[in-house]
Amino acid sequence: MSDVWRLETGDERAASDALNCVIDLALVNHSTSARNYLKALWGEPWNSIKTKLLTEGPIWYVWYMDGVRQHIANNQTLHEA
Repeated sequence: MSDVWRLETGDERAASDALNCVIDLALVNHSTSARNYLKALWGEPWNSIKTKLLTEGPIWYVWYMDGVRQHIANNQTLHEA
């Protein structure tokens, strides 16, 4: 038995992986469309998002998971349209 807790659902883990691809495009490739998506996702300026993405900790985790859940909602809306 492990002491590690899994707080995310399978959908959240999949969305986190997908969101991390967008984050890599924004940070590494300087993709404007990726940055614009992240700005819309979190409702913050890019510099604020970038600072938070380069930080870790419990507050970061809550902020990040809010983005993951919104990313799931965005994808569900696309599939329903």
